Amino acid sequence: MKHERMLASAMVLLALAGCGAGNQSADNAAAPSQMRQGGMLMADTPQVNNAFPGNLSQYTISGPNLTVTDNVGGQVTPVPPKALLQFADTTVSLDVDDGNPAKAYRLYQAAFNRLPDLAGLGAQINGLNNGLSMEQVAQGFVNSKEFADTYGNLDSVQFVTLLYNNVLKRAPEPAGLAFHVGHLDGTNPDGRVFSRALVLTGFSESDENKALVADRIRNGIEYIPWGTSGPSNPATDFAGIYNGPLSGGDSGTVSLTVTASGALVGTVHSNGWNIDMSGVTGIAPGGRFALDVSGGGHTGTFTGSFNLGSGLATGFWNYPGTTAVGTFNGSSKPPVVALRFPQVQAIINQRCVVCHSASIANAGVRLDSEALIRAQAGLINTVAVQSTFMPLGNATGMTPDERALIGKWISDGTPP
Repeated sequence: MKHERMLASAMVLLALAGCGAGNQSADNAAAPSQMRQGGMLMADTPQVNNAFPGNLSQYTISGPNLTVTDNVGGQVTPVPPKALLQFADTTVSLDVDDGNPAKAYRLYQAAFNRLPDLAGLGAQINGLNNGLSMEQVAQGFVNSKEFADTYGNLDSVQFVTLLYNNVLKRAPEPAGLAFHVGHLDGTNPDGRVFSRALVLTGFSESDENKALVADRIRNGIEYIPWGTSGPSNPATDFAGIYNGPLSGGDSGTVSLTVTASGALVGTVHSNGWNIDMSGVTGIAPGGRFALDVSGGGHTGTFTGSFNLGSGLATGFWNYPGTTAVGTFNGSSKPPVVALRFPQVQAIINQRCVVCHSASIANAGVRLDSEALIRAQAGLINTVAVQSTFMPLGNATGMTPDERALIGKWISDGTPP
């Protein structure tokens, strides 16, 4: 990183803040905190360019290609540059270079050395959208308990060294360290004094940090917009069985069972390895999960979410140690409804009674009453389910589904 470029970034941010170096007011410093606590009025919410009915985990976003692909239905939707995308459970911005979402994301990462939480990121984006400067937002971070826990009570040398380690993932070069410490302590030839918040923004918006963060946000920045909330359903709301295929670098099947207590039990069959893998995990409020499975000497990781509205479980998988990646989707298994005799009788009346009744009893077989149908269940199974011999020549057009329904009724013990 060229520390002169960091100075240029810091000077621009200082101008945007509208205040002199080291002359930050208490009101300005408190603004980000007030915003997070709901004390700040929102300006117009940025306009959503495209809305999608499924959860984010149902789609593959390609930021460079400006497309969103539905991994279940296969539809590919073009989206405009810097688009704001709304999904059933979250929001994603493709303004990933110098827009407010990208700036807020990088600042979060720089301040706390971690990925942003979605609601907190939404609050900071809202602050920038409402006119707060980067230094003001950064000052809110500097004033926070998490920042104090991360950086502690450090002198300027220790503080800048930790910024290099946490933000740029390397040790400082001597000239860069002296440059930044000089601006914090006011010992540089220009005599300017920078706040720690301003130095933090310089690191955050440096070319070196932008390059480090770029791959993580290339396909969008996810956040929960200020004033809204994501799904918060308890895990038990998703109880059921979700079955479906694997796609991508392997084929096979996945079965996800959410128990009545909210545990997630997953079983996966890999066609590529011809093995079964399984695992157990929990489900976060709202339906997101990360499941590790293993078996046959192999492992897999499945991340995704459940959508109550669509009854789908969707997401992405990978096999650690390999290049195999892909998507999965499973639909909730509908409850099994026991077949009842009236359904079977309706089929037989339409397809069979024309030739097997009191008036016409071919081969001496009658099927025009419940008792007669039950008495002939074994014969019906032989000639109309296990084979298609009857109806003769299928003259009455009995369908495969109808034969299956009759077969299920018989295998279930001919319930009433």
